[in-house]
Formats: sequence, structure tokens, C-alpha cells
Amino acid sequence: MTAQRALSRIELWSSCLGNFFEHYDTALFSFLAPVLAPLIFPNEDLITALILTYAMIPLGMIARPIGALLFGYIGDRYGRREALFWSLGGMSIVSGCIAFCPIYLGVGIVAPIFFCVARILQNLLASGETMGGALFLLENAPKERHDFLSSVYSMTTIGGILLASFGVSVISLYGHINWGWRALYLIGCLTGIFGFVLRRKLPSYSAPIGYSNPIKALWTHRKPLSIIAIVSGFSYANYSVALLLMNGFVPLVTSVTKSQMMSLNTALLVLDFCALPLFGWIASKISREKMMLCSSLTILLLAIPLFRMLPGITLTGLIGIRIFLVLVGVAFCAPFHAWAMELVPPSHRYGIISFGYAIGCQLLGGPTVALSLWIFKTTGIVSSVVWYWSLLALISSLLLVRSSYEKR
Repeated sequence: MTAQRALSRIELWSSCLGNFFEHYDTALFSFLAPVLAPLIFPNEDLITALILTYAMIPLGMIARPIGALLFGYIGDRYGRREALFWSLGGMSIVSGCIAFCPIYLGVGIVAPIFFCVARILQNLLASGETMGGALFLLENAPKERHDFLSSVYSMTTIGGILLASFGVSVISLYGHINWGWRALYLIGCLTGIFGFVLRRKLPSYSAPIGYSNPIKALWTHRKPLSIIAIVSGFSYANYSVALLLMNGFVPLVTSVTKSQMMSLNTALLVLDFCALPLFGWIASKISREKMMLCSSLTILLLAIPLFRMLPGITLTGLIGIRIFLVLVGVAFCAPFHAWAMELVPPSHRYGIISFGYAIGCQLLGGPTVALSLWIFKTTGIVSSVVWYWSLLALISSLLLVRSSYEKR
């Protein structure tokens, strides 16, 4: 593959559309969980049904690393297009099956089993899309555009989440929730099929890249694998703190209500979406390593002082803090794909980066909210809720300094 030729529109759209669909599909289940719970578990009380439904979400902790190994092998051995072709096609089929699946009243216990299997398959297939699409996009684009295109690719992540949120809001507002959830999955299926068709038209970069034993490759490249896992976990934690943790934590220590906190989320996602290309452009001017390091050091230095200010803070001040946290997170995330790509040689890039990203997000970033709230409950100290996040910021900063030094 070459990074010196012009990027075609079909390569740009097929890469971004797959990532858009993957995050739409993943977010859709989370947003629809309160709707699906009584349909999947009608014999349970509402709280128990919700717990059982939300329990399906962590199934990705196992499925995603396995999927990363599988599609990483395909992508590095047979080419990026083949891996992306089958991952997106599989996701479309699973979404279509969910759209037409029967509920508990129709098939009994088969319904929750079906949803569990579908969630496992969705996460397994999606693990080939998240980083694979970014690699395909960047490897076929001029090097000077990598930072900007990395941020554009991240925009499609936020775009998918926004569309899922908007779709659930619309069917709830107009009272079509009982059948509307099927329509939302069908929309996702059709979007995936469109991207699948686009990928059939992609040029096939003929020669296999020459991938060796995937397990051996993980061990050989264990150093960049560890760095990518930790840094991606920190990147995931940035969003978890700004967009998830604060919704539940702030009402515990301030007079701000949960509804006020939740109402800010859509606006913050829009801000995130709009800011990504700006920070991608800035990274191309000042160096991606410097911008990521500035972001992680800012969080390391200011997270605890900012959270100490929360008791007694006004709503205006709280909005300012959340905007600040979102922008710092965007600055770190915007050039992430371009940064990770430079750490691993092309022959093993798909597998190493995909596996490292899956491990980091699921094992380090995913538990951020639950672990942070547990630390707060244990200590009773307001600022303790960001101790884990600050630790990830410290380790990520040290790794960025080291990798930047070794690169020079």
C-alpha cells in the first residue's frame, strides 16, 4: 500500500461509513435498553429486567479482543479490504436479524438468548471495523493529511452515536417505541449494506502483506501493543468521564439535577463532532505527539482541582467545566489513529492496533465510571472520583514522552 497517492472518494466514504454504522449500532442498544428490557424479560420486574438487559453490554469485553485477533489476521494476511468487507457485511446481517427477531411473548426464553448471541456477534464483527477502517483510510492517503483524516474518522464515531440518540428520541416523542426500535435497526442494516456495496468497488491491493503467526506477532510487538492499549484506554476514559460519569456523579455532590446533566449531553456531542476536525488540523501543524501530551498533562494537572470545585458550583460553572473536559478529550483523540499507526510496521499493523485498542477500551477505559464511583463511595472524597483517570493520564503522558523520544 502506498501513502503518497491521492485518496479517492470511495475509499474515504467506505471507511467512514463503516465506522459510522458500527458506533450507531453499538450506541443504539444502550439507548434502547429501557425499551427492550420489558420485551425481552416480561416476567421480571422493571429494575431486574433493566439489569439483565444492561448486562448484555459487557459481553463485548470478551468478543472484541477475539474479533480483533480474527480480523487482524485477515487484514494483515490477505489485505485490509477483505477484513473490512466481511466485518461490515456481517454487522449488517446481524442488525437485520435483530430488526425482525421475535420477542419473549412469541418465542419465550429464545428471545433473550438470541439478543445475547447477537450482542456477541456485533462486538466481534465491530472489532474489525473500528481501527481497521482508520488504517485503510490513512494508509491510502498522503502522509501530510493523516492527522486531519484521523479526526474526520473520529467524527463519524460521534455522528453514529448522535444518530442513534436522535432516532430513539424521535420514536419516543411520537409514541412509536413498540415498533420503532425495529425500524432503527433496519435503518442501521440498510446503512451497513450501502457501505458493504461501496467496499465491493474498492481496489484490491493484490499482494498479501505477509503476516506471520498472530500470537507470535503479539509477543514480538508487545511493547507498542502495551502502549496502544494504555493510551487507547485513557482516550476512552476521557469520554467516559465527560459524557457518562458526570451525569450520575454531579447530582450526588451538587444541587444540579440528573435531567439538567442529561440535557447537556447532546449539545456536548455536537461540540465534540464540530471540534474534531479543528484539532486534527492543529495536530498537523504542531505535531500530534505534542498535542496529545499537552492534553494528557492538562488532565493530570487540572482534573483533581476542577472536581474539588464541584460542591457549591453554579450550573454555568459546571457547563464550563464539561465543555473544557470535552475539548481536552477531543484534542487527545483527534490524531490518535495517525499516532498509533506509526508505532507498528505495516505487516502486523491491523492485528496489533486492533487488539491493543480492544484490550485498552474494554479493560482499562470501560470500567472507568464504575471504578471511579466505587473509589468515591469508599473514600468519601469528591476529588477521588478522578484518581483512576489521573493515573491513566500520568502513565499515558510518560508513554507519550518515551515514544516521542524514541521516534526522534
